[in-house]
Formats: sequence, structure tokens, C-alpha cells
Amino acid sequence: MENKAPRLAVIIPAYNAEQYIEKAVRSILGQSFSDLQVIVVDDGSADDTAEILRRIQAEDDRLLPIRVSNGGPAKARNRGLDAVQPGTEYVMFADADDELLPDAVEYALAGAQGADLVFFGFTIVNPDGSCRDYCEPEQLLDREALGTAFGRLYKANLFNQVWGKLFRAELIGEARFPDYRWGEDRLFIFRCLERARFVKVLPACKYRYIMHPGESLITRFCAEKPQVCLEADQVVQTLCAALGSDEATDADCRYMFAKSIFSCMTTLFTPGCPMNCREKRRYVAAIVNQPRVRLRCRQVFGGFVPNLLCAVVRSGWVWLNMLVFRLLAAAGRHLPRLFTRLKHKK
Repeated sequence: MENKAPRLAVIIPAYNAEQYIEKAVRSILGQSFSDLQVIVVDDGSADDTAEILRRIQAEDDRLLPIRVSNGGPAKARNRGLDAVQPGTEYVMFADADDELLPDAVEYALAGAQGADLVFFGFTIVNPDGSCRDYCEPEQLLDREALGTAFGRLYKANLFNQVWGKLFRAELIGEARFPDYRWGEDRLFIFRCLERARFVKVLPACKYRYIMHPGESLITRFCAEKPQVCLEADQVVQTLCAALGSDEATDADCRYMFAKSIFSCMTTLFTPGCPMNCREKRRYVAAIVNQPRVRLRCRQVFGGFVPNLLCAVVRSGWVWLNMLVFRLLAAAGRHLPRLFTRLKHKK
């Protein structure tokens, strides 16, 4: 007799996650809602991740470990989507070092009635134990209302990551994550929003994003990031046009695009960037001489600082951009509270 499909599948990509994976998986298996399956895609880990998963599976057969050759989180999540049983109603995603509060799934499902996609709040837990919540008031949005709220929700950082959300499986359909190492989450979400009839926003912070010692507020360097920024902005403009969004929303979207461009150049000055000085100059020149970058980095939300940075970008002066964003990277390392306020203004 064929096994009945679970109502929910939770997909976790994992790479060398032996320190965290058990806590993450058990935070889902221990949910107050139990009709679920946890699909962990072991992305070619070289540590004991696979052994830990085998041990947990022996205790709870709702865990399905899948091992693949290392290809990055986008490919791992796609493999997880391919493994979702037909008939499964909902899909969620989680990271291998994060946690769901015990009633997170029950909370999301209770609020999902009539919605294709549910957003709920999340908490960033810093290495020093301090926390920052990201959430918006409860609301059920049809497509017209989503067009009005789009910029506000984008600025609230609800579109930037795939976790902290409940997707109706039919909404996902054949959609998959593009094979990038940065920005693939938001592109996937935008594709789902193109098809969503109703979106529900729930206020409680039920997902805990755990930052570990040594991690930075500044994301790691990714060479393809400018191209992904441009692609995402084009998708956003098309989506907002379909939703009937206004100029105020476009200003919010320009702000989010500009922040991504600022991040592209800030990460040049992180220890993990492999480029030498000449390569960095070429990289910056390619960004600031891109016509779309100059067009979109203008009259953005956020006041003096982001508009000043936009003016620096639009100047086209490579030396000035390198100086300013080197200083911004230093601020992220040495003045993290100030950097956080600038980074997450909404």
C-alpha cells in the first residue's frame, strides 16, 4: 500500500553542517504539527553530517536524507523539490544551522487559509546573543493590495530569503531555483509572487536565523552578484507593472536595488575576496559604467546616506567608489550597530 503523502514537506540543504544539523532537524521534527516530512539534501558534506542524519532517521522515519555531489544550495533545494511526494499540499524551506519555534508550522498553516504563500516573521540571533526581529502586521493581500504593499514588504526584508515562508505546492509547480550562489532565494520568491493570487503576512517571529561566531553582517564576496542584482531588478519591475504598483513602490524597489549594488562593492573589501587591486578596479568600473545601475540608483527611499551613496555610484569615478565602499566595509567590521541601522533601514 502506497504511503500517504504528508501535508507538508520541509526542505533543508546541508553542507558540512555537523555542528548544527541535528538541532535544526529536531526543531522541525518536534513541531506541534506532525504531518510533515523533512527532506535534508546533504550537498556533498565531508564531515559527519550524513552519519548524524542516518542516526536521526533511524529514530524518526519522517526524515528523508538525500546525498548529492556538492553543487551549492540552489541545486540542493531543487533536488529537494524533486523529492516532494505528489499530493503534498505545502512546502517550507529551512537552513541547516537555523531553528523553527515549536509551533511555527501550526501557526503558518492556521494563517494559510485562502493564501498561496504565507510570510511570517523571523529573528536574527547575533553571536553575542542579541536579537533583531523582522515582521509586519497581519494582512491578507490580493494582487491589487500586493501591488500597493510590495515596496514596504521588500524593504522589510521579507522577500530576500526563502525560509520563514509557507508555499502552497501548486504555486511552486515546476519553478526551481536559478543556479546562483547569491540572490537565488529572492528570484525564486518573485517567480512565485508572479503566480500568487493571495498572499498572507503573519506577524509573529517563528523562525530563528542563527549567526555564528566569525560571521559578518557583510555577506561574502560573490563575483556574479552584480549580474544577479540586475536580473532581480528587471524581474521586480516586470512584477510591479503586472501588479499595478505606483512610483512610490518603484522608489522603494530602487532603494533595494541600490543597497544590493552597495553590497556588491562593499564585499570587495572583505577578507574572503580573492581579487587584487587591479581586478577590483575593473570590477567596480564594470558596475558604475552599467547604464541600468546609473539609471536605477537615483531618488531612492532612505534619506541622505543612501542617496549620497547613489550619487557616488552615479559619478562613475572608480577611485571614489573604492574609497567610499572600503570605508563602509570597515564600518561593518568596527561599528556593527551603526552598520545595521544603515543596512536595515525601512
